[in-house]
Amino acid sequence: MPNITPARSAGVIALRSIWSFVAEHFAGLSEASLLLGGQAAQRRFLRLVSRLRQASGLGPHLRREIRWLHGVLTLELIGDPDATDPGHFCDIHPDDLVVTGICRLVDAMTEVLCSLPVASAPAATPLAAKGARVAA
Repeated sequence: MPNITPARSAGVIALRSIWSFVAEHFAGLSEASLLLGGQAAQRRFLRLVSRLRQASGLGPHLRREIRWLHGVLTLELIGDPDATDPGHFCDIHPDDLVVTGICRLVDAMTEVLCSLPVASAPAATPLAAKGARVAA
């Protein structure tokens, strides 16, 4: 019989939610990672997709990679010396329709992350902040 503890089931629910989001928005996420972070960011996104596809739960590595993807989409990694190929977003004109698409992806991803069970949320994402506010 599988070990179905609240934390384990929360991790499975979180994984399914994130996988569903990534599968539904794969093309947009792939293009956004390329536009905002270059080829290295797109490759890292594709590795994340592969790991999500094979995962049975939301472990620490996947949580870190999900935080990274959210950071790329929100431009939080801009100016980070450890970021791969920073500054690609500078080539995008603010009035370009791709900016609207990326903003919609960010909103949708933030909504998914905020809907995850608190125990399974990747730290340093909107849900972690929401959990901190609730705990206070």
